[in-house]
Amino acid sequence: MASLALTACGGESGEENIELNVASWATPESISEYMGNWWYQEIEERTDGRLTFNVAAGDSLCSSSEIPECVRDGRADVGQTLTDYSSQLFPMASVASIPFLNPNSFAVTNAIYDLSTEHEGAAQLWDENGLRMIAHVPPGRLLLGGDTELSSLDDLEGLRLRMAGQYAHHAVEAAGASPISLTAPETYEGIERGVADAAGFPLDGLIAYQLKDVLPKWTDPGVGTYTTIGMWINQDVYDGLPDDLREVVDEVTEEFNRNEAARINTEVLTDICDRSLETIGEITQWDEEEAQRWSDELGTSLEELWIEEAERDGLEDPEGYLEAYKEKLDEYQGEVEQDPTIACAERQ
Repeated sequence: MASLALTACGGESGEENIELNVASWATPESISEYMGNWWYQEIEERTDGRLTFNVAAGDSLCSSSEIPECVRDGRADVGQTLTDYSSQLFPMASVASIPFLNPNSFAVTNAIYDLSTEHEGAAQLWDENGLRMIAHVPPGRLLLGGDTELSSLDDLEGLRLRMAGQYAHHAVEAAGASPISLTAPETYEGIERGVADAAGFPLDGLIAYQLKDVLPKWTDPGVGTYTTIGMWINQDVYDGLPDDLREVVDEVTEEFNRNEAARINTEVLTDICDRSLETIGEITQWDEEEAQRWSDELGTSLEELWIEEAERDGLEDPEGYLEAYKEKLDEYQGEVEQDPTIACAERQ
C-alpha cells in the first residue's frame, strides 16, 4: 500500500493537503540533490503548499539499490537513485549506458522522456512496472580517475576499475580492465582500502564523494554519458492525486526534462569544476584516435547485447526503440552549445 498521506481541509476535491515520502540516494552537494530539490520545491510553491515532500536522508528510508522496489511496493511514494541498481526494470533508460552512443545529458534526458510515451513498448512497460517516470538524467560524461594518468586504452590493461553503467562494465572488460562494483558512497573507502585502483565517475563525484582527494589524475576518454539518475512516482499515488495537483506535477516534470535539468547540470558542474581544479589542477581528454580505437574494438556488440537484454526484461520492439532513440539523440544534440564536462577539460 502506498504511503501517501492526506489531510482533508473541508473534504472537497482540490482542498486536500498531501505529503509524499521520498526515498533518495542523494548526498549533500551532489547533482542528484540539486535536481531533486528543484522538482520538490517547484511543486510545493506552485501548489501553495498543498502538495509537499518529506525527503528522507540518503539511504535512510530505503537503500540506494532497493529504492525502485520501495516506490513500487509503497514504502515510498517518490524515489531517486542510479538506474543501474535495478537495470532490469529500466531497459528504456539503460540504453544510456551504451558507451560512445550518448553525447550529452540534455539529449539523453529528452530522448528517454519522449520515448516513455511515444514508443508503445516503453509506455506499456512503465505501466506494468507501476512507476510513472519523472526523469532519467545522466549525471555527466564518464571520467576516469587514477593515481597516474590514464591517457590510452593500454593504460587500462590490468586495472581494477570501479565502474557504474550496465554496458560500461562490458566496455571496461574489453579494454582489459576488471570492473569493480562499488556503490558511489562506497568508492572513496574502496579506493583507500585497495579494492579498486581507479574509478569511473562523472564530474560531480569529485566533490560529492570527495574522490579528488584520493585520485589526483582525471581524464575524459570520450565515452560520453554512461548511466542515468532515475526519478519516479508510484503510479497509484500519482493517479490518486486531485486533478489540479496532477496538472502541476505534469507541468513541473515537463519543464524539468525540457530545460531545468540541463540548466542545473551546467550550473552545478561548472561550480564543481572550479572547486575540483583547485585540487587536481586539470582534467585531460583522450586523443580522438584513441577514443575511436576503444569504440572500434566494441563495434556494435553492446548495442546488440542491449537489444537482447531489453527484450528479456520485457521491452517490446527493442530494435525500434534503439532506432528511435538514436534519432532523438541526433535531434536534441544540436541544441547544446557545449557539455560542461568538456568545457571543464578545455579550461587549461
